[in-house]
Amino acid sequence: MKKIILFICIIPLFSFGQSEVKLEYWDNGNILSQVHYVDGLRDGSCRNYYKNGILMDEGFYKDGKMTGIWISYYDNGQTKEQGKYSHENSNVSSTRIGTWTMYYQDGKILSESKIIDGKESRKYFNKDGTLSPNDC
Repeated sequence: MKKIILFICIIPLFSFGQSEVKLEYWDNGNILSQVHYVDGLRDGSCRNYYKNGILMDEGFYKDGKMTGIWISYYDNGQTKEQGKYSHENSNVSSTRIGTWTMYYQDGKILSESKIIDGKESRKYFNKDGTLSPNDC
């Protein structure tokens, strides 16, 4: 009997947080967003959609902050931008790290940013793929 009481008392210590998926909808009935939450904070996958049902962006949250790979899309479904967020070195918000790439609507690279130790260097490209003189 003592073992059963001890077991019942220990179970709450090992329980997992409250998890849920919240869905929001456009006025036309299409999904606007699908976000995973744990204990009231965004935690897990997140997807946002244009009113026409096409995916707008997708990525992940950890403890309420953006983390990992995030990809955004044009309303034609073509990739618009992609890169990685980190929340580990920031107390308030997530920061962009690594390589971020932006695309023209036809899928060709518009710019590429490299972010190292909070410093960003960016290259711009013409639609023919050549380096633009607007390079920063």
